[in-house]
Amino acid sequence: MDNEIPANIKPTSGPLKRADGVVVKVDRDACIGAGSCSVIAALTFALDEDQKAVIINPDGNDLDTVLQAAQSCPTDAIVVTDKDGKQLWP
Repeated sequence: MDNEIPANIKPTSGPLKRADGVVVKVDRDACIGAGSCSVIAALTFALDEDQKAVIINPDGNDLDTVLQAAQSCPTDAIVVTDKDGKQLWP
């Protein structure tokens, strides 16, 4: 279910700021490796060798897709905040 992390990409749990100012973060303690984020937003999220979600490119997918991926997480491990710090999800 996970997509492969390109060798030239250093995955991180964030927080990472997108070009639009939105910040994306993965709570690795909450992540259970369900992988729905990496299926929905495969250009933004992947599962690492520990089967935990990581951010491979915060701008990989459009914001709506990133929010859909965050909303698909069964443990709400993906936190998305707008440029003013208002939490968009969860």
